[in-house]
Amino acid sequence: MEKGFLLYMIGRSGSGKSTIAEALEHEFKKNETFKVQVIDGDVIRKELGDLFGYTFEERMKNNQVVRVIVQYLINNGINVVLSQVGAYQAMRDKMREQFGKQYIEIYVKCATEECKRRDVKGYYKAKMENLNGITDPFEEPLNSDLVIDTESLNVSSAVEEIIIYLNEKKNIKV
Repeated sequence: MEKGFLLYMIGRSGSGKSTIAEALEHEFKKNETFKVQVIDGDVIRKELGDLFGYTFEERMKNNQVVRVIVQYLINNGINVVLSQVGAYQAMRDKMREQFGKQYIEIYVKCATEECKRRDVKGYYKAKMENLNGITDPFEEPLNSDLVIDTESLNVSSAVEEIIIYLNEKKNIKV
């Protein structure tokens, strides 16, 4: 059985990660033989019973649990699209180290002011404590495989760019 891959979509809250991930899932599922599981960072945090808080250490522990789940899926030939803030370089390094060739990092880039304006989940308005990019660091990624700027690309263009990247650079046919 061929292993799956991890498409790790990182970016500030409100950047468009979840929206793009859902649209990618829709595209991927058009190919009936392509196995995919979308995991949203906020959703899985809730499904795990909010076991971890929002300090650096707790976020790293939460990320470790997510990595274990992703590893099981990948080992069983299921491709994973994980949308998570992924605010720390140390977190992204752990992902890259664990998944190696199966790891594809996509930075869903959007300026903080635009994310505040969108505020889909109400985190900025609620002045959430330890919000990455506001009261807690968001370390700009330095070595993402692909950067999707959602201030200049709409969802369908972003999906198209990701699929082209997968086809041309990773030889993954969707």
